[in-house]
Amino acid sequence: MLTDLFLPSIGIVFFIFRFWLSTFKLKDELQFRRFYVSRLVNYFFCFSIIFNLQNPVFNVILAVCFPAMIFTSTWDVNFYRRFKGRSYWKKNRGWLLLERMTMHPPILIFGLYIYLTGIWNYVPPRDLLVFAIGILIVYPSSYFLDIRLRKRYEWPNGRNLILVMLISTLAFSMYYIFY
Repeated sequence: MLTDLFLPSIGIVFFIFRFWLSTFKLKDELQFRRFYVSRLVNYFFCFSIIFNLQNPVFNVILAVCFPAMIFTSTWDVNFYRRFKGRSYWKKNRGWLLLERMTMHPPILIFGLYIYLTGIWNYVPPRDLLVFAIGILIVYPSSYFLDIRLRKRYEWPNGRNLILVMLISTLAFSMYYIFY
């Protein structure tokens, strides 16, 4: 019983923290970057753990976006390397570091966990409706909110991100359908 409440409680607190951090605390620093795919997937990840990894739709989103999060987490290296030299981020430097540290690593840890412990424990195989709902949630929200995809900002980063997501979706869907 206690374990049934632990993960959802962590998910709720983490969601509230991430939402407050990117929407209010770092609004000026992040600007339109608040709606980048990684931050959106982070919210879906929070919902996945709020539902104790029992909601297959959010788990599909986590499973499909996991390879894209590996790809985008490589951009963190440049962020950390250049962080000291960014003098225009004086106001909330510590919060910016915390925001970045809580963006990709939790998704990578839980994504790896669900793959290593058996993806089918979290996503029912061959349930195309669940798969379609997950895809219909993540792709349109990413496209409409992430300026890199909609307006080709920071191109080719946006293109590369969407390509990784599409390849991941295609690979997962093939495995999902024919498993």
